[in-house]
Amino acid sequence: MSDARSGKIVVVSHCILNVHSLEDGLAIYPGLEEDVVKILLERGVGIFQLPCPEMHIFGIFRKPLPKESYEHPTIRDKYRSIAEAIVEQLLWFKRKGYEIVAVLGAEASPTCGISRVGRWKDPVKKGKFPGDVIFVEGMGVFMEEFKNVLEENDIHPVWIGIPGKSLRSIDPDVFERTLDKLRSIL
Repeated sequence: MSDARSGKIVVVSHCILNVHSLEDGLAIYPGLEEDVVKILLERGVGIFQLPCPEMHIFGIFRKPLPKESYEHPTIRDKYRSIAEAIVEQLLWFKRKGYEIVAVLGAEASPTCGISRVGRWKDPVKKGKFPGDVIFVEGMGVFMEEFKNVLEENDIHPVWIGIPGKSLRSIDPDVFERTLDKLRSIL
């Protein structure tokens, strides 16, 4: 390239760059995940913000829910359509020679979790979030669809889940370990 561009792009879940899209009670920062964004700025990567998939289904006044609440064929179809539109844009960057380095998801989110999601402790009884939810291995519904579309288009980023308030309360060191991983791949 003939200018200062790094040629590296990181795809970021909406709520990491705008905590106002989170459900009530889940924001740790006043506006955006400052610690994550600081690393992205230091490493000189472009930032591609994903839309909030949960807002597409339940809007801004939604309550926190586990993954089961989003595992429905109609929701998956909607999320696949959103993913296809996003990948169409990312393909332009790829054609230009830029690298989609990573996808940063909202870890434990039912839609944007990367390696952990919330599930009802008792799927029949259900209950209330967070007391009746456990965090298990798995990917959020939107990220599953997004990953499939990326792979179909030969885009293979590193996937990193940024832990939010719920996971940090269970494992206080998880956030620093995640930031270290992010630093190491950028």
